[in-house]
Amino acid sequence: MDKRIYPLLPLSYRSSPPTSRCSALIFRLRRLGFAPATGRHELRILILLETLTIGGAEIFGLRLANALAARHEVMLAVMHGERVEPGLRAQLAPGIRFASLRLPAKRNWHRLDTLLRRLGIDRSPQRAMQRRWLLGLIRSFRPDAIHSHLLKADRLVADAREGAGHPVRHVLTMHGDYAPYLAGHADPQMIGVEQVASRIMGSADAIVAICDEHRDFLLARYPAVAPRLHQIRNGYVPSSRDDAPPLDTREFRFGMLSRGVRLKGWEVAIAAFEKVGRPDTRLVLVGDGPFLDELRSRPQPPGVEFRGATTDPLSEIRRFDVALLPTLFPHESLPTVIIEYLVSGKPVIATDVGAIREMITAPDGSLAGRLLRRDGGQVSPDELARHMAELLDDPGLRQAMQISAMAAAGKFDMATCMAANERLYS
Repeated sequence: MDKRIYPLLPLSYRSSPPTSRCSALIFRLRRLGFAPATGRHELRILILLETLTIGGAEIFGLRLANALAARHEVMLAVMHGERVEPGLRAQLAPGIRFASLRLPAKRNWHRLDTLLRRLGIDRSPQRAMQRRWLLGLIRSFRPDAIHSHLLKADRLVADAREGAGHPVRHVLTMHGDYAPYLAGHADPQMIGVEQVASRIMGSADAIVAICDEHRDFLLARYPAVAPRLHQIRNGYVPSSRDDAPPLDTREFRFGMLSRGVRLKGWEVAIAAFEKVGRPDTRLVLVGDGPFLDELRSRPQPPGVEFRGATTDPLSEIRRFDVALLPTLFPHESLPTVIIEYLVSGKPVIATDVGAIREMITAPDGSLAGRLLRRDGGQVSPDELARHMAELLDDPGLRQAMQISAMAAAGKFDMATCMAANERLYS
């Protein structure tokens, strides 16, 4: 292995013993149904992420890796090693191998990629080094399957798998980033993204849609994927075992937790809270980033509290009375934070986009909250304020929605999710 390219691979990766040649035969027999997996580690699974930061795809990849590690040998690999949050890495279960690529002079490689892209040249030295890195992982770890999350990780697997030298299945989960890329809304835009996406869809062994919207999008755009398309909701395992803290009866807390970007609707939440204008209420905002730093620097209504980022979201959400997500994002899919709100038994007020309506619907058809209209790319603070005031004034309604939230959360059981994904790995 070229240590100039892979300077920071962990010892556990560098010293991995090679798997015997019979693994390829066992892999083929498993696929034909003649050789059931045996032993403590049934399969070797490599989960590939672009980053390990606060985000739905990243958090799900981490939690899936932890769940799989109870039965399989798992490696979690991150393409951009400089974008690994220590608090998230610390949540990896014991025994999971971790690999990340940290390129020397990364900023210079990024500038070169940007220049080539602006010139219309579809060449990326950075992507070539990522391919070499992933090939090194494949040849050493010898996974039975690679499970990638987000388009650039999917592309890297499609590029690298051709030179793997042994059979390895590619499973990808679509988290909602294909639509903005294909619509030309992603930044930076990918050259030839239509061809790239078509090639990925043609080569992947199994494609997972996490909601109806993604399934319908894929079938309409790539009808040939139908035999390989599977719908599996993201599973969730609470990250904290702490008992829920008692709510502060002296004040009522509206809360919002999300990525710190404008399109998540932070300004809408603040404007609505100001319109509610009740004493003994608080708006707790949990997130981090330049946009929230800028919001924090502005004068805000009394009762608005910025809490910063967290790697244990449930510990914050459990202190909310009502949870908010007035998102403006047009490509919202299955927001992890909505699952976290439901698991915590919180009434939810959120925008009716993506799979949010389906998410907050309990098996009996009741809603665990209220839905906001998204009109012309905007969400009305007045509508949000009305729903906030309604829930503030009606404890019976809140209690009914709490029951619905716990029932709706059952749809996101990690054991069910893991079993469905396991069937795709062999």
